[in-house]
Amino acid sequence: MNPSQAPALPLRFQTPRTVSPQAAVTLAALYEASRQTPEPTTPLSQADFDDANRQMEAAFAPPNAQLADALGVTIRRETIARLPVVRITPRDHRPGRRGLAYVHGGAYVYFSAGTLLGLPALIATATSLEVISIDYTLAPRARWEAVTDQVLAVWEALLAGGYDPAALGLLGDSAGGGLAAGSVLKMRDRRLALPGALWLVSPWSDISGAGDTYETLKSADPILAPESLAWCVQAYADPADHRHPYVSPVYGDYGAAFPPTLIQGGTREIFLSNFVRHYQAIRMGGHDAVLDLYEGMPHVFQSVVPDALESRTAIARAAAFFDAHLVR
Repeated sequence: MNPSQAPALPLRFQTPRTVSPQAAVTLAALYEASRQTPEPTTPLSQADFDDANRQMEAAFAPPNAQLADALGVTIRRETIARLPVVRITPRDHRPGRRGLAYVHGGAYVYFSAGTLLGLPALIATATSLEVISIDYTLAPRARWEAVTDQVLAVWEALLAGGYDPAALGLLGDSAGGGLAAGSVLKMRDRRLALPGALWLVSPWSDISGAGDTYETLKSADPILAPESLAWCVQAYADPADHRHPYVSPVYGDYGAAFPPTLIQGGTREIFLSNFVRHYQAIRMGGHDAVLDLYEGMPHVFQSVVPDALESRTAIARAAAFFDAHLVR
């Protein structure tokens, strides 16, 4: 076949012409690899989930470790509130009042705090703050009630250990973004002190599948597909709970207290409607919120293409957001 007659790649594997040159090079290679990766099979048993997670760990652990190593952060494994955590300390860290807590992504069924080191290492380096990454139990071993309780247990232990909540920020990406926001709503309902600021990176704020871009962008998103997320949803929450505010925080009551929130994402994400709807819900409740979107960027692009202009800009803005809102 003449190359000019070769069928065009599906839209989801085409690199947008409007991204930065650095992003274009990395994304082209990423999309080519994604195009050749077979679709995952649906897990049926706990052993199937464990096997799927091992495969994902093997794919994502090396680049995350390389990024953390390149940034020169120190990684320490500890236990807080009887839960494993990973403490990520930047080179220029000076002990003080401020700190960050992180809940990782992975559709609630993948990864660990020890695997997804890239994003917390980036924000630790940008802020000079220590990040404590919470290694919550994955679904289906634990579902949303237990997982949100684990986040709250670590949060309460940090406060009991001397952290000022107004000086402590919370962040999460993808499922971790939904979990972070849902946990804040649960903190508020239990009358716990809230974080000084919240950073949501490509948050899965609505696991029910509602939202315009689940349809309009599903042929353009190179990372996520509604079909492959469906079994993750069922592992984490029963259908009757899919719109519970702690599960899908876009449905939360924002008329009560809520911390200043920065939501970041890309225009190549089926979750784009999550970002917009969640931002509007927080703003309509009368709270500070910033919606910071990036042209042509895929899911959690900050750690996928960390050297790109878009990612460096996003991380710098997140660092400035925490600096502006966390007390000294």
